[in-house]
Amino acid sequence: MTKRTMRIALLINDTPVPAVIQEDGTYLDIYRRWLLQSLSTYPDVAVAKNTELIMDGYDVVDKGEYPAEEKLLAGSHDGYDAIVLTGSKHTAHDSTNPFIPPLISFIRRLTSSPQHSHLKFIGICFGHQIISLALGGECTSGGNGWEIGVYGCELTEEGKKWWTWTGDQTEGKEVPGHGGDLKVYIEQMHRDHVPSLPPSCQLLLSTTRYPVHSFVRYHPLSSPSHPVAQILTVQGHPEFTPNIVSHIIDARSKTGVFNDQVTEEARRRAGGKGSGGEGFGRIGWAVWRVLLQNIPLPN
Repeated sequence: MTKRTMRIALLINDTPVPAVIQEDGTYLDIYRRWLLQSLSTYPDVAVAKNTELIMDGYDVVDKGEYPAEEKLLAGSHDGYDAIVLTGSKHTAHDSTNPFIPPLISFIRRLTSSPQHSHLKFIGICFGHQIISLALGGECTSGGNGWEIGVYGCELTEEGKKWWTWTGDQTEGKEVPGHGGDLKVYIEQMHRDHVPSLPPSCQLLLSTTRYPVHSFVRYHPLSSPSHPVAQILTVQGHPEFTPNIVSHIIDARSKTGVFNDQVTEEARRRAGGKGSGGEGFGRIGWAVWRVLLQNIPLPN
């Protein structure tokens, strides 16, 4: 099997709290570790052994950094295959925050441009919300309170095609201990949410509190026999471990962002069934499945 290099531009939208930096490093470290560990257990062993990850970080908040245009074009030397947007403490729908409008404009330009149609886009939490806004959708403050820690997200029929997966989609197998047909479990850290689907997108995950936890937009050249996801988002944090979530709970509880009741419930949920959610399992695998798709060539 030919070795494949996956080049990703990580748009970094926040800085971890000090305790997280001390134990787990920057968000570039955290996202790289998440993807590499998910790849190491990828059900298709041949793919796992023959895939190399190169990830470059761009600080869009404090430095206004974005990938150079030449690295965003198809066929360019060392060009990117995908754009990944991280989570953030910032509010995606706050247009007065100076880094927000340029970020939305950047994603809107790339996702609507035929010359960038080879790129895949992965949005995590805040990134999920930014992509919604860039596609003409919404993001608002949630009226049903915080979701913190591990929550089970209900899968739609479309969601089952992406999240209930083990390496060979045609066989429809499952890996023991990684959920089933009805729910996928993921660490959460949000109150803002996407209230309805952006145009041309399909719903994948929901919770009882918030209806849009994941959506997909298919590539223009996708077909029922060859489905290709150009955009995949998830409201949760597959890259978070229970320790990371616990440190964030500590920090936000101390500053009064979380009251006692919210803090207590968050701590109860942080560990999930002991090891957090399925971010390093089938959620990470599904993200890799999207990243590794071959975009069909125009006729």
